[in-house]
Amino acid sequence: MKINKKMAVFLCMALICGFLVLPVQAATFMNCGDADGKITVQSYKDKYSAKWTKIIDKSIAAWNDSSANVNISVSAQSKNVIKAKRYNDTWYGLTTQTHNKTSGYTSKFIIKVNTKTIKAKATNYSKFARSTVTHEFGHVFWLADNPNTKKSSIMKYDRDRNTMVKPQQFDIDNVNKKYK
Repeated sequence: MKINKKMAVFLCMALICGFLVLPVQAATFMNCGDADGKITVQSYKDKYSAKWTKIIDKSIAAWNDSSANVNISVSAQSKNVIKAKRYNDTWYGLTTQTHNKTSGYTSKFIIKVNTKTIKAKATNYSKFARSTVTHEFGHVFWLADNPNTKKSSIMKYDRDRNTMVKPQQFDIDNVNKKYK
């Protein structure tokens, strides 16, 4: 397609003046997630070592301290569970959500963290595990894996799990699209 000078000038001016908006890369969303971004997880402090308690605490704080419109709290009565143990599988983390097929709203979730694969791959075990737990909470907030984004994201497969332990601005912006 050949663009003449007048068209090229118009397009440049439209971009400069804000008349032309280029598409912004958006997250891929799950078909389910929490209704309002306010979730509870079952108490875990009596189930895990101090090391794992600290990992989960910091993952919760990563979301709560971000500018995302979400909150994670802990309650003995919660039906939502985090399980950290050795699984004979290749994944690092796995989130299963029970949800309403019409609304997509999650009524219960289970986050599983595979200590076996984390131990095998991590150069910094605590940070790698935190990255995994934080990523799995992202699924509860509607975020799907984003392997193709060029943006920095906790939801990317190829993120450095030994260093990225918090939701990135891309993740926060997309969560906030769900929870305005």
